[in-house]
Amino acid sequence: MKKVKYYYDYLGIASSGICLVHCLATPILMLVQAFYKTDLSVSDQEGLRYLDYLFVAICFVAVYYTTQDVISSPISTAFWLFFGAFAISILFEDDFKYLNLVGYFSSVALIITHLINIRNCKKCQK
Repeated sequence: MKKVKYYYDYLGIASSGICLVHCLATPILMLVQAFYKTDLSVSDQEGLRYLDYLFVAICFVAVYYTTQDVISSPISTAFWLFFGAFAISILFEDDFKYLNLVGYFSSVALIITHLINIRNCKKCQK
């Protein structure tokens, strides 16, 4: 397997990691904004929602292209299961607040699944 094949795994790891940091940092920034009573634009929820949708789109691309070359069916299933949980949690988090936790879990699970896939692909090369 060529090194280029790992590109989508690395893209998935990066996008899930950045999304996780974004989701954890946003409430902290809003709290700081409220505490200092500043006019930061962090509370612009519409702009933040578009960023969430961008993470879902990047995650979809990473999972789609990664699963095209995955040999293991359980890993492929795990990718799509965790992506589905991630997408649902992002799309419906305003209606169901507990979905924030599902989003955190699925984001970490996607990172771990990408790492497992990279490890398995390197073993297959040997």
